[in-house]
Amino acid sequence: MLSLRTIRCIRVAAVALLACTLGSCLGPHMINKWVAHHYDPDAVGPAKRKNEQIIITSKMPDAGLLPSTTEKTSHVLPLILFWKLDYRNTCTLNPQIGVNRFSAAVYTYSTSRLKGKINGGRLELTIEQLPHVFLLEDKGWIVLPGFGTETLSIQPTVADLIVSYHLFDKSGAEIKSGSLTIADPDRPTLLRTYHSLKKMTWEYLDRYDEYLTGMSRHLIDQLTSELTDSIAH
Repeated sequence: MLSLRTIRCIRVAAVALLACTLGSCLGPHMINKWVAHHYDPDAVGPAKRKNEQIIITSKMPDAGLLPSTTEKTSHVLPLILFWKLDYRNTCTLNPQIGVNRFSAAVYTYSTSRLKGKINGGRLELTIEQLPHVFLLEDKGWIVLPGFGTETLSIQPTVADLIVSYHLFDKSGAEIKSGSLTIADPDRPTLLRTYHSLKKMTWEYLDRYDEYLTGMSRHLIDQLTSELTDSIAH
């Protein structure tokens, strides 16, 4: 018959094994590796200007050439017969990824729409804020001696796209200025059955890219409308 000490050791080992299964083994290095695999090196390089009449700058922090940085936090509540586990990896994408996607959307979508509004002058767009942080969360519980469950998800840190603008005429005089805000439509993503966490992360990044392009186009639509109203008056 097993001694009380042996039983306790078995329980501790079972809890430790299940805790590892519940995501504690997932770390920043792995997530950063997945992000780096998703984006090519050009994604974090400086945006190329394709239109001399539209100048895009950013107030987002410079993150160098790393596609992402991730920090891990964990919280374990060990009670006598019940353990609550909460693991969180906070992934901060290089803001230049979003800046480049915004710039590409502006240059490809706005050329014909804004040409008549600029009318030989200059339009300066400054990115004040854009979404670039998401959380990979792993929450679960364990009932001793080793039964438990978990929920893995990606939780976006919702941040609206905010861009200020200044329109100048041919002589360099400012005609109009303002700021536009586009709501971030991102939403949480739960890990599906028989679906890998790596694939879920890549699918989330695909959606992030699509959302940012859509937000950028929506902003150009609003800007076009504002400049049209200004010219009309």
